[in-house]
Amino acid sequence: MAGMIKGALIGGAVGAAAALLLAPKTGRELRQDLKATYNKSMDKTKQWVSEAGTKTQEAAQKVSQQATDLIGQTKSAIQTAKDGIQSAKDDMQESMSNAQKPN
Repeated sequence: MAGMIKGALIGGAVGAAAALLLAPKTGRELRQDLKATYNKSMDKTKQWVSEAGTKTQEAAQKVSQQATDLIGQTKSAIQTAKDGIQSAKDDMQESMSNAQKPN
């Protein structure tokens, strides 16, 4: 997909340059056309860069949120495991205490 877009952009640029250079125009008209085409290309490029930056920021925010959620889940799982271990330890100590008491 990226190769196709790249090919289309390069083909479009080559086609536009050929059209400008092969058209019967005066030097002044040709320079004006070249300048207009250059300005259009720059505007389009700036727009694409801006859109890419926005999409990159959105993706970074999404990844950050997912990482935060995963950290929270991990901390919760660790706390649950600690609580389970502490409970088992307390039960063992209580059982040992009861076993050491004379009947």
